[in-house]
Amino acid sequence: MSSAADRSERAPLPRSWERLEHRVEEAAVAVATWRRRALEAEEEIVRMRRTLEAFAGRGDRPEDTAEELRRLRAENAVLRSRMVQARKRVTGVLRRLGALGIEP
Repeated sequence: MSSAADRSERAPLPRSWERLEHRVEEAAVAVATWRRRALEAEEEIVRMRRTLEAFAGRGDRPEDTAEELRRLRAENAVLRSRMVQARKRVTGVLRRLGALGIEP
C-alpha cells in the first residue's frame, strides 16, 4: 500500500500521461453511455416483440387488419384537421391580444 508520503516523493507525471488519463476517463464515460443505450434498446426490443406476439396471437385476418389501418388513418386525418383549426384559432387569439398590447 502506498501512503501519502510515498506519493509526494514520486516525480510528477509527464503531461502526456495526464492527457492519457483524461482520454481514458472520457472513454469510460462513453462506454457507460453506450452500455446504457444498448440496455435500453434491448428492453425496447423485448417490449416490441411482446407487442408483436400479442398482435399476431389475436388471430385477426389480414382484411380485418387492413380495415383497422384504414380506420385509424381516417381518424388520424380528422385529428390533424382539428389540430390545424385549433392552431389557427390560437394564432388569431394571440394576434388580437398583441393588438391590444397584451403579451401572453
